[in-house]
Amino acid sequence: MPAARPLPLLFLSVLVTAALFPLTGCGSPEAAPGPVTMDEKQHEAWEIALVEMRIDKNEEFADPERTPLPADKLSGFEGLNYYFPKPELRFRTPLTVEARADTVTLTKRKGNEVRYVRKGTVAFRHQEKVHRLAVFGPADTSGGDYLWLPFYDATTGAETYPGGRYLDVKIDTDGLVEIDFNRAYNPLCDYNPEAFNCTLPPRDNTLPFAVEAGEKLFAGEH
Repeated sequence: MPAARPLPLLFLSVLVTAALFPLTGCGSPEAAPGPVTMDEKQHEAWEIALVEMRIDKNEEFADPERTPLPADKLSGFEGLNYYFPKPELRFRTPLTVEARADTVTLTKRKGNEVRYVRKGTVAFRHQEKVHRLAVFGPADTSGGDYLWLPFYDATTGAETYPGGRYLDVKIDTDGLVEIDFNRAYNPLCDYNPEAFNCTLPPRDNTLPFAVEAGEKLFAGEH
């Protein structure tokens, strides 16, 4: 059996690059998947879980001990304002981790600033176009660590909160994150602007289309 020949330096360079950046393929479908495909049973389970989440949140907001609402809005509270579920706005996609996580400064609604770590980016395909958003984590993890995706879209300031909306994301056992815009929620400033000072999304996290899913403007205030 002939002795193995050393690999050319150029080929080795390609291998190293692929190992370091496995998710950044140039427009590859794997790096920017389309909506999650669900059969009838999966769709039913997904929609039931979504409805239950909304019921739980309405119950929390109606509870005087847990609500973020001020007293003058609690008495007439009838529920939060949501879009109808849209399965085409649910994605499972890799989190492309930053080679070197940068600490960034984001602005709060009242003008002061807060530091976050840019953990990486997610990409997905919607209406045949690839969209990318940055995912952040807290710079100060003394209160816990998490992944957080704030964003603006074409509904911002019209049907949805002018300060953008949020998504909480987690890496699952397959190494993917679920970006389900049906779970997009308003910052607490929408419900009680006097009590809360919410962080605004960076302008780079602006989607050019209308994300007609998740929470709308708070009906009790607008």
